[in-house]
Amino acid sequence: MIKALKESFLFKGIDESIIEGILKNSNYKLKDYHKGEIVANQGEKCNSLSVIISGKAAIQTIYENGKVLTLANFNVSDIFAEALLFSKDKEYPATVIAIENCKILSFSREAILSIIKENTKVTENILSLLSQKIVLLNRKINLVELDSIRRKICKLLLDNYKINNTMSLKINSKKELAEELGIPRPSLSRELITMKELGLISVTLKDITILNLEALEDEFFN
Repeated sequence: MIKALKESFLFKGIDESIIEGILKNSNYKLKDYHKGEIVANQGEKCNSLSVIISGKAAIQTIYENGKVLTLANFNVSDIFAEALLFSKDKEYPATVIAIENCKILSFSREAILSIIKENTKVTENILSLLSQKIVLLNRKINLVELDSIRRKICKLLLDNYKINNTMSLKINSKKELAEELGIPRPSLSRELITMKELGLISVTLKDITILNLEALEDEFFN
């Protein structure tokens, strides 16, 4: 557990001994969730900041027609609800669900306030994390609002190239990617096949790779 916390953004740059001391003096809960189990429902009040200790979870909007839009995926050491904890309404905007068996540690609002008061590095980490997530949310909104599936794929690949300086985008599954883009999985698969046939990309089970950067940019900006 200490290792997962040390690798989290919340405790970035903080010694394990200090983290152990924080846990000893803080109010927190550690809970196991089974795959498919709801961690927090949309509209539910948020009273804690949570860290993934093991497994994976995701925050999703589930529509009445059965479609699912994945807003974010959480892996080991990832944090969620840090912004909600100090917001006015404190309501989850979407549902947090375990996408595989996972263990989640949650700090109460009072515990976080106490930790911040005692450790300025944690304060710095939280402020940095909030700023980073605002930027990522804006990118997500811009991506979902694009007018075609091809442009969405192009933007995702071009943003990845710009940020990570790599032509290849790692993916867990087409289902997860489709949910991230807010489109049906069959539609995503058809478009990937078309883009592959045009020589724009190559596709495997684990990644999508840009083959013609200039042509991909033309597709996005046209």
